[in-house]
Amino acid sequence: MKRFKIVLAFFTVLTLLSCDADMDDIDLSTAEAQELNVIVKNGEWQVTNFTLNGSDKTATYEDYSFVFEEDNNLSATSTIDQTEGTWRINNDSGSEFDSYDDVDFNIFFTSNSKLGELTRNYDVISATSSEINLILEMDENGDTASLSFSRN
Repeated sequence: MKRFKIVLAFFTVLTLLSCDADMDDIDLSTAEAQELNVIVKNGEWQVTNFTLNGSDKTATYEDYSFVFEEDNNLSATSTIDQTEGTWRINNDSGSEFDSYDDVDFNIFFTSNSKLGELTRNYDVISATSSEINLILEMDENGDTASLSFSRN
């Protein structure tokens, strides 16, 4: 019985020590989100890859230039169309389908526009001053997507 109590105490202490309560991941994600907010607002961007549920839809958007404006307005312009939307970058979606320790890139267009299928809450995979790579592993509808922007 004494041995059982010692083993139980050991596992209890081990469990408590393994918990990460300092939220370093969230702090790091906040800094990354702030940096990406600066990057994305600098210049015009073009879709270089868009895959939805395994289907390559890049050609649908290759004619558009995207401008992520200061006040979270998003302008998408092609030779025959101009569509307005919104965007937001943060480190916390609050969704049961998305973790809290990553950077989220939200794009919103009305669902009846050509650009409506880009509307998603993506996770940021990588971002530089010339390229942004996003992924949606699965949303509440079961959709998966990957989206890449390059600076024009």
